[in-house]
Amino acid sequence: SSSSSSSSSSTPSTPSTRPPLRVVPNLGYACINVMLSRQEIRTNRTTTKAGFQKGGLSGVSKLALSNVLDLDPIIRWNEAHGIRFFRMSSSLFPWMSHYKLRDLPDYEAIAETLASTGALARQLGHRLTFHPSEFTKIAGERLEVVNTSIHELEIHSEILDLMGFLPASSENKINIHVGGLYGKDKAVVLDRFADVVANRLSANCRKRLTVENDDRASMYSVRDLMYLHDKVQIPIVFDFHHYKFCTGEMTEQEAFEAAVATWPKGVRPVVHWSESQEGKIPTAHSDYVNGPIYLYGKERDVDVMIESKAKEMALLLYREAAVHGRAAERPDKDDPLNKLTEGRGGE
Repeated sequence: SSSSSSSSSSTPSTPSTRPPLRVVPNLGYACINVMLSRQEIRTNRTTTKAGFQKGGLSGVSKLALSNVLDLDPIIRWNEAHGIRFFRMSSSLFPWMSHYKLRDLPDYEAIAETLASTGALARQLGHRLTFHPSEFTKIAGERLEVVNTSIHELEIHSEILDLMGFLPASSENKINIHVGGLYGKDKAVVLDRFADVVANRLSANCRKRLTVENDDRASMYSVRDLMYLHDKVQIPIVFDFHHYKFCTGEMTEQEAFEAAVATWPKGVRPVVHWSESQEGKIPTAHSDYVNGPIYLYGKERDVDVMIESKAKEMALLLYREAAVHGRAAERPDKDDPLNKLTEGRGGE
C-alpha cells in the first residue's frame, strides 16, 4: 500500500497540466430568440412591398406595435437565463424608410411600450443595441441612398430615445459598415462617411454610431477605420471573423486592441464573434460556435456579440462549456438542436 501511495503522490497534478481557468466574457446574441419564436414571440414581423402598399401605415403600425410588445418577454427570458446583452431587430418597424414614427396610428401605444421596455432593461442592467442592414450606406454615391440611410439611422436613434437611453452614447450603439468602394480611393469614401457623421446626423444618432471592420480584403480593415476614428471619434466594433479575411496588415491582437481603445471612457467596447461552417462559404456564420473566445486579457472588460444562426442556443451551449473549462462542441447534424435552426435567417 505504501508503494501505491508513493507512486500516486509522485505524480501530482501540477499547475502546468491543469486546464487554465477561463474568464467567460459577457455574451450576447442577435435579434431572434429561437425558443420564443416557436411560440410566436418575435420582433421581426414584416410585410412585402405589396402588403405595405395595400395595408398602408395602419398595417405596418399594427406590426410594429406587435413587435415592440414582444421585446418585454424576450428581455425577461434573457434575464432568467443570465443574458444581459441583446441586439434588437432592425425589423421592429417594417418599411421604416417610408414614414416617420409619429405618423403611425399606434404611435402613442408604441411610445409607451418602448418607454416601459427601456425602463425594464435599465432596471435589470441589460445592454440593448442595433445593427442596421448592409444597405445602410451613408457614404454612397447616390444621394437617394444616402438620404434613406440617414433616415433609417435616425429612426433607430429615435427608438432608443423613446426607450429612455439618455444621454445618448455608444452604450446603446447603432453599428454600421462603411459600405462600398464605389471605384474611389478609400480615403475619398471615408471622408464622405465622416462628413455625413459630422454634419448630417442628429447629435444623439452621432453619439450612438459605431463602425465595423469588413470581411473582404479589398474593403475596410481596422487600420482603415482608425482614420475615421481620428476624424470623427467614432468607436470601432472589432469583428474577429471578418478580421481573418481583411487584416489590414495588423495582427489579430493589434487590430483588436486598436479597436477596443477607440471606445469612450465608461462604455464597454463591443466585439463580434462568429465562425465558419463546413458546407457554407467561409464568410458565412455557423449555427453554433466552438471558441474559445479569447480576448487577450480583456475578458472582463469587453462585451461579445455572438453572431450565429442558433442565436441564444449557441450562446448557452458555448457558455455552459466555457464555465466548466471544456471545449465547446457543436451539435451533430442529427441532433434535435439543429432542427431548431432549420430555415432560420441570419438576421
